[in-house]
Amino acid sequence: MNFAVSIGKPDPEVYIDTGKWKARQGGNGVSAAEDIKIKYTNCTAEDNAKIYQLNKPITESFFSLFYPFGKVSKELGRKLIGEVVVLDVKHNVPIISIQPFKQEGYDYSVKIKTMNVANHDDLQRMAGYQIRKYNACRKCLKCESLCKTGAISIIGDNYKIDGNKCVHCKKCVSSKYLDGGCMMTGYLATKE
Repeated sequence: MNFAVSIGKPDPEVYIDTGKWKARQGGNGVSAAEDIKIKYTNCTAEDNAKIYQLNKPITESFFSLFYPFGKVSKELGRKLIGEVVVLDVKHNVPIISIQPFKQEGYDYSVKIKTMNVANHDDLQRMAGYQIRKYNACRKCLKCESLCKTGAISIIGDNYKIDGNKCVHCKKCVSSKYLDGGCMMTGYLATKE
């Protein structure tokens, strides 16, 4: 109660009783926070592939979230299955395959496969950050403030990365920079 008064809430009791005080700490107990837990299954047909649940259909802004990893190429992906490939900027080799996917129990899902990298788990973890942002960015502006080139914009409900401005520094997908700032990362830390 004292905290609510100290931050100037006009009706501290309502602030406490409704649970709104929980929102900045990741929303434990707030119903809107349920959509940020990443739900995925390991692909049984391919190594280094995970099938992630999405809470909305894949759009162009979804693919823009993969610019920090490299060059996003629709041309190199298998068109028949709607695959998009991300190429490493230094070596021009595919490192991520993104495929819309049908998964039982998921209305929308995507298969993310990593390849030609030394540590698949690290790359999948970073891809998971982007999935989380697509599903449930709370507009805390941590990522936008990290980006020195102004490539990240959060307008309305759209989190988008401008491929012409992104320099692939990966700060927006690295736990080193996101810890202590991103509300979603903080929420998951309290759940795990």
